[in-house]
Amino acid sequence: MTLDASSYFDHIKAYISDEYIVHRGEGGEIVLREKYFREGETKKTTREVKLPYKGKAFAIKLDGRNNPLFHFLDDNGKEWSKRCDFVVFQCFNRKLTAYLFEFKTKSLDAGSIIDQLKSGAHWCACLRKVVAQYTGDNRPLKVKKFVLTENNNPDAYLDADKKYLARDPSVRHYHYDDIETLGLDELENDSVNTV
Repeated sequence: MTLDASSYFDHIKAYISDEYIVHRGEGGEIVLREKYFREGETKKTTREVKLPYKGKAFAIKLDGRNNPLFHFLDDNGKEWSKRCDFVVFQCFNRKLTAYLFEFKTKSLDAGSIIDQLKSGAHWCACLRKVVAQYTGDNRPLKVKKFVLTENNNPDAYLDADKKYLARDPSVRHYHYDDIETLGLDELENDSVNTV
């Protein structure tokens, strides 16, 4: 059965365990928090990204260290353990979009970024298929990929327009400072995958 976008969004939100939902979209914005080490420091700092949105939205943390979604998604360097940091689901204008985010400090190692975001897209496709298999609820998901960094000189890793990764033009790069003034639905990414 194909549901309208708003109903399908509500069903997905209800099916995902509360343990993985890190923000429910309260206050008209999604808040993503990630602990990281600043250069030269031994104590972790928390990075916070706030994304106002239109419609409905919620966020999950795919790269949770404490309780991975599946027991084999451990951090032992196995190929299948790669995953992006966050997936944000948004329902707006009768469309359901999954925004995949990878947070980096300065590194723009395209190989790991591409693999982590590709894994996030695969996770979204699997989620869609599992929901359809068990409930009959079905609807395509639009997927957009983003990497956020504090790298002040990323040009060597980006395309000629200085927006997308040169090795994968489906991944849009933003500096943390640049994203502060944008809402979720204002994030530019011309490469939209459907899963």
